[in-house]
Amino acid sequence: MIGLQDCLVKDISIKEKEIIFFIERTGFPICPHCGQQYLEAPKDRRMQRVEDVSAFGKRCFLVFVKYRIDCTCGYHGTEAIKWLERYERVTTRYQALLYAFCKRMTGKDVAILFGISKNTVYRLDKASIAQELAQQKTIRPRRISIDEISRKKGHRYATIISAPAEKKILEVVKGRKAEDIAPFFKEKGAKWCARIEVASMDAWRAFRTTVQRYCKNTVICFDHFHLAQHFSKAIDKLRVQETRKANKKNKEVYKGTRWLLLRNPENLKDDDRSVLDRLLSVNRKLFTAYILREGFREVFSGPSAHSRLIRLTKWMASVKSARLGPLSEFLSKIKRWEPYIRNSLRHDYSNAFAEGLNNKVRVIQRMAYGYKDFEYLRLKIIQQFNFRDVRSIFD
Repeated sequence: MIGLQDCLVKDISIKEKEIIFFIERTGFPICPHCGQQYLEAPKDRRMQRVEDVSAFGKRCFLVFVKYRIDCTCGYHGTEAIKWLERYERVTTRYQALLYAFCKRMTGKDVAILFGISKNTVYRLDKASIAQELAQQKTIRPRRISIDEISRKKGHRYATIISAPAEKKILEVVKGRKAEDIAPFFKEKGAKWCARIEVASMDAWRAFRTTVQRYCKNTVICFDHFHLAQHFSKAIDKLRVQETRKANKKNKEVYKGTRWLLLRNPENLKDDDRSVLDRLLSVNRKLFTAYILREGFREVFSGPSAHSRLIRLTKWMASVKSARLGPLSEFLSKIKRWEPYIRNSLRHDYSNAFAEGLNNKVRVIQRMAYGYKDFEYLRLKIIQQFNFRDVRSIFD
């Protein structure tokens, strides 16, 4: 009647909000360790009540006898039941249904829908993710990306290591220091690390030193999105300096121009364009910086690796001849990172996939208003990217 193996319904109690099935299980108790049947009559038994999938608008509960056995293999404990995990108070199909809802809804909404506590939802969801993760095949990528995410206020970070070609997350590490990331590569082993050909990342030193230590044959590429971010800060610093130098007559020209200087020209509106043109006509240094910014964009949009490398060399010479303080400071960083930037230009790789993860991770965090348990946050991120497909519980 209820579709559970070796179970017979002996009695049913229907109440206002719930249905209780009193069931009797056929056969002998089974040892969870060796799998053999326990033929002797167990002396230790107790009544167990667990929740099953709801039916007819009512919550359903199963009441049955659960035995404690002393098996010849040395196991002493409760018997194994195929449709019930050890120590759980819900059936496996109930947990599978709840898990499917948790892939698409917030834990709070699932708790309201199922009529249970949030802690129970989080516990069952966490256990289901860990179980599915253990069944996944090992990913052996040729290329990896490393990027950080902010998990809490107060400069508390996590590091996401991903495989862009496979569109999968390899690991979510608590922290962004070298000692936080190193255990991941140690666990993977020398053979796995030797397969890595390219690693794209930002200019954070801990990422670079850790990869160089464990993946010795890997080509490190710096992400140009982060480089553009550093350049934008340099231009903004120059804008602030020029604003302070401006006389009272031209002070108004500088107001509200921060994002106009940093925005791409094709994204400017007609009104914004006129304001920006006025600013650039007043200040020649900002005009030069704006031209250099467009030249920096063109470096990474070259049709071939050779053209991109030549554009970088010419752009660096242009910045040097401009002699603008903040831009010269940025140029010194470029020279320090030049080998890794040229690797990026040769292979035309970026951290686009890893950067796209950040937006999705923020949504995951907002759904729970922040996760206090980092392990649950880690599993939730892996779930949403690696095995998000929801299958029918009837399959």
